[in-house]
Amino acid sequence: MHLPSWLRAFIGRPSPPAPPGVDNAVRMHIAASDPDFPAKREAAVSAVIAAIDEVALHHGFDKKPKSWAKKGALGLVSIHLQRSRFGFYCQINLGFQPASHRAEGPWAQDDFVLLGLFFPPDPSLMEERGTITYLDIFKDEASLAPTMRVLDDLALPWLVAHLTDVEAHNRPMRP
Repeated sequence: MHLPSWLRAFIGRPSPPAPPGVDNAVRMHIAASDPDFPAKREAAVSAVIAAIDEVALHHGFDKKPKSWAKKGALGLVSIHLQRSRFGFYCQINLGFQPASHRAEGPWAQDDFVLLGLFFPPDPSLMEERGTITYLDIFKDEASLAPTMRVLDDLALPWLVAHLTDVEAHNRPMRP
């Protein structure tokens, strides 16, 4: 049987690759229509705050109304949970306010560093590393574990070092 050329062009071609990662735009659209989403979001935020509490207290941080802080000889370091403007995800920001010297390194441009900078690069992800999606946390709180591990093992030791070491800003964020 003879096939037209336009049809032969499709035979033998592999299907297009699936897009990497999860498309959060579709998930956000569905959540925006869900009347239960605000309650789910607040449950997820409570879980995130509880997880940060545990890690932050382990490193000697004091809980503040909307953050965690620790003072030292060279300044104040802090952890902030930044909720998205549209309410579908949050990010953890790390801050340093030097007591007397000029801010250097990542602090010279901004008072905060995103936790995502401590994750290994992964080009297959569609969202920024360290972004905490409420829908994921509501579905399974264990999905917070990798983020809390990075916070506990990499980010907070690096951040707390700024309280005693004036050269801490030169330390690498990833091993």
